Amino acid sequence: MNGVDPSRETMVTPILPVAYSGAPGAYSHQAAQRFFGSGRATLTCESARAALQAVGEGRAAAAVLPVENTVTGRYAGLVEAVSELETLGVVGEVVLPIRYCLMAVPGARLDDLALVTSHASALSQCRDWLAELGVATRPSSDTGRAAEELSIQRDQAVGVLGSRALAERYGFTILAEGLTDKPDNRTRFYVFERETASQPSATRTAVLLGPLNQPRALKTLRIQLESHGASRTRSPLLGSEDGVCFLVEFDHAPGDGEEIAAESGVSGARERARVLGSWRP
Repeated sequence: MNGVDPSRETMVTPILPVAYSGAPGAYSHQAAQRFFGSGRATLTCESARAALQAVGEGRAAAAVLPVENTVTGRYAGLVEAVSELETLGVVGEVVLPIRYCLMAVPGARLDDLALVTSHASALSQCRDWLAELGVATRPSSDTGRAAEELSIQRDQAVGVLGSRALAERYGFTILAEGLTDKPDNRTRFYVFERETASQPSATRTAVLLGPLNQPRALKTLRIQLESHGASRTRSPLLGSEDGVCFLVEFDHAPGDGEEIAAESGVSGARERARVLGSWRP
């Protein structure tokens, strides 16, 4: 008999999407595609916490979230969200150069605009340019959300700051592009997964420190890490809103991250710290 035995059929495991905070076309969406490929399915989420929860609950394979921008600093809410989900860790990073487009509905002109909306960080990164343009600004939860809202309202007096991909997605007219107050404007994203196996080639490690009763512990940890061979030890303005949790990064020789962390006392007991993961930038 040549038929296939149903009991022996191979079960195909579905490939889960990659979660990110924001709407399609936003820079977080682009970062996810940069890391996983443009063909990978994605899952839009309202916040960093929601994206990480999707991974923790098994609805997404990974989450790609902004960590810091070279102009405006850290992105709020990340440390708090990571603190709540101890099963997730960092497995990689993505760095995107940021240049904004000012977009509007077809038929609108630059002189027509009275209001520009986008993520608060995007508005801050173009503050001087927008001030010279002489328009009011209104923050949105995300660049993609701002574009989505404009596609519904179709208000010719409203413009959105976002990526060229975002303008193309919604069929908007680009009124100006290449916008940023600083030429070195970049945003860095972390890639989170549940499985954070050791990477022998990893040269960067992240440690979550806190909550702390004594902020001096942050300085003590950095000194200890550097004494055991860490370099570029930094806490890139990633303290939580109440100032008691910090995300500390350090660079090191390939594969030495967890060993350096262990030698420095990062075991979670005394300093309430845990290694989030090691990766190769």
